Amino acid sequence: MDAATNATPGTNEPGEDSHVQLQLAIFDVTRDAEGHDLDEIKERLRAEFARRGVQSPPGTWLDSVASAAFYGKPYIVDLPSAVAADDAVPAPTDEVREQLELRRELRHEKLPPGTLPAASEWKLSPDEVTTADAAPSPGGPHSRGPEGNGAGFRPLLIAASLAAAVVLAFVAARATRRGAGRAK
Repeated sequence: MDAATNATPGTNEPGEDSHVQLQLAIFDVTRDAEGHDLDEIKERLRAEFARRGVQSPPGTWLDSVASAAFYGKPYIVDLPSAVAADDAVPAPTDEVREQLELRRELRHEKLPPGTLPAASEWKLSPDEVTTADAAPSPGGPHSRGPEGNGAGFRPLLIAASLAAAVVLAFVAARATRRGAGRAK
């Protein structure tokens, strides 16, 4: 870990290491939370956060984490942090470990060339960014009536189409891989 930025290796995000430490603490407490009341689980979470050198999150968030742990389900801080935490110490349930393994596979999935547009096509010009009109339309400050141009929706439609293509490619690849595994 880079001490100057407190970042997880391979990332440029200073908060990433603290997220991994939060996730590790949640995994540890969830592993043996069954049979304990919520207040005891919250106290154990606070103690584990302190032991790992991370600040305890706000009360409402802590309540959610403790409630999930009470039912034996670890709260997931974010997927990259959960994957990194699972790499260090296995997640507390088989279900979560399987979900994180699927995430790892998705990270390494190679999409066919041409599935996504070139990096130069991702840059939007100022006229493609949606902004509020100078004079608000009847539907509100950000709505566009039938007379408005649809340029603001173009990036949204492109992003939605790309997301659908990625999901379809992943599903097709998984189905092909499963079919090949059954044929053996």
